[in-house]
Amino acid sequence: MPAEIKILERAEMFLRKLSSGVNPLTEESLPEGDACRQERISKCLVYVADYLKQKVMPSMAPQEKVKAPKPVKVVKPRPVREVADKELVLTPEMLSRFEFSSKPVSVSGLIRRLNTLIPQGSGMIPFVYADVAEVLSREGILKKEEGEKGKDLNLPTPYGEELGFVRVEADIRGHHSIFTECMVPAQKFIFDNIQKCVAQANDRLAKRKERAESGEMGRSGKEKFHVTEEQIKNYPTDEAPVPVSEIARRLNDLLPQDSNIEKIYFKTIRDWFVSQNYLEERRNALGKIFFVPTETGAQNGVVTESRVGKNGENYDAVLYNGAAQKLVLEHVNELA
Repeated sequence: MPAEIKILERAEMFLRKLSSGVNPLTEESLPEGDACRQERISKCLVYVADYLKQKVMPSMAPQEKVKAPKPVKVVKPRPVREVADKELVLTPEMLSRFEFSSKPVSVSGLIRRLNTLIPQGSGMIPFVYADVAEVLSREGILKKEEGEKGKDLNLPTPYGEELGFVRVEADIRGHHSIFTECMVPAQKFIFDNIQKCVAQANDRLAKRKERAESGEMGRSGKEKFHVTEEQIKNYPTDEAPVPVSEIARRLNDLLPQDSNIEKIYFKTIRDWFVSQNYLEERRNALGKIFFVPTETGAQNGVVTESRVGKNGENYDAVLYNGAAQKLVLEHVNELA
């Protein structure tokens, strides 16, 4: 639309100059016998020029959109999270309220149902997946198998299948998942062995307190992020440059399901690159902070790629190729 308006503006100017007896291209006067110098034609040219300016061009000008007022966002107060630092105790009265599911339920789903038995405000620690899975593994019900991306899966043994533990494969939210479901007999087996699971949970709490006293715990009450050499081997390193958020996602995927280890955030990795002089912080004219590779960073696989943002503006994205990702893996347990 703006290009068409410019053409009309030029046409209006040409018409007015012609009506005045001037060649709009050369700015020279038209010869006396030229048709544009005749009075009737000159008036017509002026009329058309006025019509373009007053009628046509205003209707083609972009209209300023009136933005609807944004709805007022109601900020709800964040609920205070209960501090769980007391040993778990499930009394017979509490257990009497448990109801078995007639439909198959996953181990995680069963754990959520068991946690509803814990009184609110009691301060007792809830079950996590590992508490129950550890007991079932010791009883020969579950065994670890390597799944996609190197993740460990707890799946039923032949003995577990006899007791109603079923291996299930399903697509959940677009991802292929393999997990264990519990039929009613399997639910009853866990319920009959619930005090073993309670002991496992309380042992976990005791170890957590020991680590807290020795300063090995993070702010969330979990262990600080760390991975073993075996887990690092499962990191999918490739030469294709990826953003730092993807590196963080791949590292977090190395952790066992429901582990008591803090996840690592992309800012932690990025800040490490800054501290090691691979990245440097800068500000644009508006004061917004952005990062660029230093010469050392560029030599170690930190690269930039030109991209177009949501608003159509160009910007340089910082990416990390295979060499930079290997650098992270070499120092991964020093990052957090």
